[in-house]
Amino acid sequence: MSTRQKNRIAATDSTFSYADGFWMGKCLICGGHVRFNAQTGFGATIEHIQPRNLAGTNALLNLGLTHPHCNNEKGNHWDPRRRRRQAPDAYRALIERLLAERQRRWRQPDGIPAE
Repeated sequence: MSTRQKNRIAATDSTFSYADGFWMGKCLICGGHVRFNAQTGFGATIEHIQPRNLAGTNALLNLGLTHPHCNNEKGNHWDPRRRRRQAPDAYRALIERLLAERQRRWRQPDGIPAE
């Protein structure tokens, strides 16, 4: 996904602030500090909370910013079909926790329509 999309996500996440060409905020997954370059996007990845292969969309409320390693861990550990089937309740709880956290952090910026 694009750097433009990362900037839009950061603008709708109340933990993020912009200064000197960088967005700084908190990883959606672990809550640790994340800093990324607003021009290149380097330093953060976009997380589809509800994965696209499970009817997740690119709606801003389904997208969060994460550390690259947190996103990779979720993708490798939880998103593969066999893993979801082994612990469906734990997987559902993870998705619900991340969606609730994204909703809690939501900030409606000027010029971006609510989804």
